[in-house]
Amino acid sequence: MVGAKILLVVTVMIGGFSGCRATGGGIPGIAPPKAQRGASAAPASPRPAAASSPSVPAATPKSGQGESKSRINTSLAKNSIYGVDLGDTRASCKIKVRSPKPPLQDPNLGSYGKRLVNCLMKAFVTPLAAQGIVLNKPKLKAYRKTIKTPCGRFGQRDAPAYYCSVTRTIYWPVTGDDANEAYTFARLGYVGLVAHEFGHHLQAESGMLREYGQRSYAAKRRGQRYLLSRRLELQAQCFEGIFLATAARSLSLGDNDRYQLRLWHSYTGDEDPPSGRKPDHGSSAAQIRWLNRGLDSADFGRCNTWKASKESVK
Repeated sequence: MVGAKILLVVTVMIGGFSGCRATGGGIPGIAPPKAQRGASAAPASPRPAAASSPSVPAATPKSGQGESKSRINTSLAKNSIYGVDLGDTRASCKIKVRSPKPPLQDPNLGSYGKRLVNCLMKAFVTPLAAQGIVLNKPKLKAYRKTIKTPCGRFGQRDAPAYYCSVTRTIYWPVTGDDANEAYTFARLGYVGLVAHEFGHHLQAESGMLREYGQRSYAAKRRGQRYLLSRRLELQAQCFEGIFLATAARSLSLGDNDRYQLRLWHSYTGDEDPPSGRKPDHGSSAAQIRWLNRGLDSADFGRCNTWKASKESVK
């Protein structure tokens, strides 16, 4: 059985053009979106970048999101998000947990995903605002067949979900829950999938993706880009675990759920067939390890993959 891969697509400003960074579904690389090639592109993030300093002024928070600190750290290794510890926090996610077995009817998938996004926002918006990070709600779009986005054209295969930072949207192919594999192994499969993609949104909102894009663009070897991609993906895995920890009571998360999540990720590692997979998401062991770091601690400071050894992100 072939496990599906989670594909992240982010767009960042590099050297004056906007480029898409894709992992999971193909060979990682940066290339301008087709619609923007040969033209001046707008920055993907509303936050200004400062190459000489990781600290930049924070965007003004929307009403109801709390007061923003005057400056936040947007770097990968010392980001302000690491100051958020939710170890004693419990989020109430008032939503019925829908198992992917049997799969939801396709017309209901998008609305269910949006309700899950609302739960994630409820868990994270206030504590992140306390660190000066303005968390805007991402969009979620379920689609049939293919969909054209600024980050590329997405189909029904290759990945069970996509995140594009240009549109700040999670794209969810409606047939991703039809096969007996990947996230369909777990009762919390839908929850975990959306939480992982929301983890990439947290990386975007905290400013991490700009430095990530710069590093990836500057990498001279493919192995360096793969290592950066693994750090990014495994961090999103850890952020997923934080949400599961904070919402554990309302989700009725138990030992069997943890077993099912381990089973799921035993099929999503870079070592899993087919042989054409690229080492850009981390091994099954690494995915499970970083998920558990978030799940056991609920502390963003424990999710700093950028300071972790290479061995721990293989």
